[in-house]
Amino acid sequence: MRLKMTDQLHISSVSRDTLKPGQEIEVSDSLGAELLKKHPDKVERIGGKAERKPKNKAEKAPDNK
Repeated sequence: MRLKMTDQLHISSVSRDTLKPGQEIEVSDSLGAELLKKHPDKVERIGGKAERKPKNKAEKAPDNK
């Protein structure tokens, strides 16, 4: 799940730094649901699923990796 920060938030299990407004993060569906429930004013869900990882080392990685 991809989330976009709408306010500043510190989540130590996602980033060692404070997440800033406008910053996008990728988290598991369960963590994303928990963040949306606990902090509906600080995060919003964006886009669909993140691009998949390459199946093997010979395959080119997606542009966002």
